[in-house]
Amino acid sequence: MKTTSIALLALTVACAAACAPKVNDAADVQAIKDTGPAYDKFANASDAAGLASEFYSPDGIRMDPNQPASAGTAAIRATLEKSYAQSTENVRNVIDDVRVAGAFAMAKGTFEGTSTPKAGGAAVPVKGKFVTLYERQANGSWKAVWDIFNSDLPAPGATADGADEQAIMKIERDWAAAMVKGDMSVLESNLAKEWTLTEDGQTTTREQALGAFKSGAYKVESAALRDMSVFVAGDAAIATMVVETKGTMMGKPVPPLSRSTDFFVKRDGRWQAVSTQNTAIK
Repeated sequence: MKTTSIALLALTVACAAACAPKVNDAADVQAIKDTGPAYDKFANASDAAGLASEFYSPDGIRMDPNQPASAGTAAIRATLEKSYAQSTENVRNVIDDVRVAGAFAMAKGTFEGTSTPKAGGAAVPVKGKFVTLYERQANGSWKAVWDIFNSDLPAPGATADGADEQAIMKIERDWAAAMVKGDMSVLESNLAKEWTLTEDGQTTTREQALGAFKSGAYKVESAALRDMSVFVAGDAAIATMVVETKGTMMGKPVPPLSRSTDFFVKRDGRWQAVSTQNTAIK
């Protein structure tokens, strides 16, 4: 009886060991890492059909940023075709960690390269990271079932540390305060020489606007800014806001509430407004 029990226990342990999923097998890990260069070959050749069918499983899901996920080969191909119609990629994917357990594997890595608009223009940098879940197929190959990635670069219209956005917001606040105080030095430093104001279909030059402040024709008792946002693109930026103003122009009240858009350029490391557009809120 005791011998039988020991034999049965040994058989059970042996079966459990044999039935346990294979974990981090070297061959499987390398096979997963090899999918990186394979992905690059299809992507850099703008081969949407090849990438959709060879890299992804038939029920795979690709989760691009800033858009709904694409589920299945046809949807993934359509997403890729739309992207490749707009730009040409030259990107390298590197898988730096793989975890394998039986028929599934998880990989994470990074990608870096350039994307060149087909409509014309310079190549833009591409850099980010990804996580991909793979499943072993019936033929022994590995294909992605879930694939998600995102960029390390700032979103369009934003800088990496927000310094330019904060600098422009400070200019706007200082500008509003200077209008109330009548501080000409601040106003003159914030306005580029070509600055113009467009308001109610009328255009005012920098000289005309500053002259109105100096003469007292334009008087501001209070100016408050709210709902401010800044969009930065290189050395150009747009600031939008709602302005609450109490003041007079040639003795007549100015609109108390307006939407304002300021266009800025950066020259010699310094932001200046080149155009302002105001629309009264009625």
